Amino acid sequence: MTSVSARGGHLRFEEFLAGVLAQVTPLDAVELPLSHAGGRTAAETVRAADPAPGFTNSAMDGFALNTADLPGTGDVRLPVSGDIAAGSHGQWVSGAAVRIMTGAPVPQGANTVVPVEFTDHRSNRAPVPETVQVPGDWPAGMNIRVEGSDVAAGEELLPVGTTLDGAALAALAGVGVSRVRVWPKARVGVIVTGDEVVTHDPQPGQVLDSNSLLITEGVRSFGGSLTRAVTSSDDPAAFGEAVTDLLGEVDLLITTGGASVGAHDVARHVLGERGIRFSSVGIQPAKPQGFGVIDGVPVCALPGNPGAVHASMHVIVRPVLAQLGRLLLPAPVGMVVREGWDARPGMRQFVPVRMQGNEISPVIAGGVAAHRVRSLALAEGLASVAPEITEVRPGDVLPVIQTRAT
Repeated sequence: MTSVSARGGHLRFEEFLAGVLAQVTPLDAVELPLSHAGGRTAAETVRAADPAPGFTNSAMDGFALNTADLPGTGDVRLPVSGDIAAGSHGQWVSGAAVRIMTGAPVPQGANTVVPVEFTDHRSNRAPVPETVQVPGDWPAGMNIRVEGSDVAAGEELLPVGTTLDGAALAALAGVGVSRVRVWPKARVGVIVTGDEVVTHDPQPGQVLDSNSLLITEGVRSFGGSLTRAVTSSDDPAAFGEAVTDLLGEVDLLITTGGASVGAHDVARHVLGERGIRFSSVGIQPAKPQGFGVIDGVPVCALPGNPGAVHASMHVIVRPVLAQLGRLLLPAPVGMVVREGWDARPGMRQFVPVRMQGNEISPVIAGGVAAHRVRSLALAEGLASVAPEITEVRPGDVLPVIQTRAT
């Protein structure tokens, strides 16, 4: 890996991102029913409302009895006084056994359960037998799940910050928790700009819109909630109206296109007048970036080339969404370069790469081209190359952000 001192008049990426995140205030927690809390993050420690198990029950299909009725050696035959299925109740009679199913309440007075496999009654689908033979030395306390032995009422079940996946939600439901305070998913609005952008049948000089799909799917996968995605022309009045319409509905606004210094770069013109700061950031791709807060809503103004949008979503928008929703960001993974490329001194490169085991290769020769849709189709990660690096060589180890779920 060949390096030089970083140079250039660009704002360092790390400085830019720190400034962005310093302006992002996490959203307030909300209380939701479990059915709507999936994928959210617990905003407080969650404690069990009820014990688990909620009652003392059998861990096996078999026969409940009291060991005081056993001789302590050999086998013994006991009368069978009844049958207790899961979801029902029954009574134990002194000197007898009662047939019991897994999950059924252990009756008062019984202190052990003999599994059916250890008796002469081979099928619990058969009628209740009149008697059953059990080991005479069967110990007390076997195959009984005592009330509260897993989780006591009031005991901490999930710490703050836990992601509420299906398993976590099932655990909460199992201890009587019906609602939980969570950090909400940020509501996100998207505006794709450009007179040249169309959704179908492009004419000469026009391009098909791909950024809206790239951004909206990224928002969902990063833990946000899409409110609306709209397109706008380069007319300042039309773009300004789209911005105003969305600001009242969202927690984060993302625009793409018109962020550079061109004569028709509408986002820079309109948003700049509303306090958004545009910077030349030392990253490749995605050098032109805008960020600020309008009416309490953070606004990310991204460049328009799809490769630049792809990189921006992973290294800027995802951290913003994580801070809004108090989500954990996955850490980059160190991977070995299999095929090298020339770097861009003074710029932090985010190079689309393919992964093979713990090795990476650039998707396209030369590493980065913001307009190349091939990089979107094939990229599995973004390799981060520091600004002082001039050449990436085989065998070098680079931090890689995974961009495609496996």
